[in-house]
Amino acid sequence: MVYSLTNNLQKSFNRSINFVEVYRYFSNKNNRSSGPKYKKEYKDQLELSSFLKEVLIGLILGDVYVSRPKAHYNTRLVFDQSKEKHSDYLNYLYELFEPFVGTEPKSTSRKPDKRTGLTYDSLIFKTLAFPCFNEYSELFYPNGNKIVPSNISEYLTEVSLAFWIMDDGGKTTYGDLILHTNSYTFEEVQLLVLVLKEKFNLVCKVSQRKPNQWAILIPKKELCKVRRLVSNYIHSSMEYKISE
Repeated sequence: MVYSLTNNLQKSFNRSINFVEVYRYFSNKNNRSSGPKYKKEYKDQLELSSFLKEVLIGLILGDVYVSRPKAHYNTRLVFDQSKEKHSDYLNYLYELFEPFVGTEPKSTSRKPDKRTGLTYDSLIFKTLAFPCFNEYSELFYPNGNKIVPSNISEYLTEVSLAFWIMDDGGKTTYGDLILHTNSYTFEEVQLLVLVLKEKFNLVCKVSQRKPNQWAILIPKKELCKVRRLVSNYIHSSMEYKISE
């Protein structure tokens, strides 16, 4: 129901705005710092929908970066995905967060991969700094370093799980679903496994990938549960992550 309602609202929003004209306006360098989205009144009044709040929890558990240089500054979000593999997904996220964004996604080169030596292009967009994002900085970066909040169970929903999987999930050679939680401590990963069990009845385990790096492994036999929970919110380009 949430997904259908959100789609209808998004379609209505798309019909009411000529995105070609919006793009032309914000592509003009003379307008980038003076358009309506840059005005304090606009930033103070714009709020996240309940759906986007749930989406953000999953995205920040994944790869979305929360940037807030100083405590008295407002917060911006940085979205970065592989251009070759995940451009459709990145553009979908851009559509969801477009009211908060000044310029469209741009392509940039990443540093060479340490394993292959190859360079992969990224597709990136950043939001402007908004006060409505500040709570996520305080929740996930209380001391400047990213953590898993101890009360994450209060925030994690089926929508959050879907976007977490899309953003940071993968498949093993055995068909298991893996959530790449490498940047979190062992205790934080254990907490996430416990929450997934308590909230969604998903039987997961902690898998050590490298020294001091752990991932969450959701066995293939649990994927039917995962699909029942999140299939309504998964973008078509990411369906392979929850397939058998």
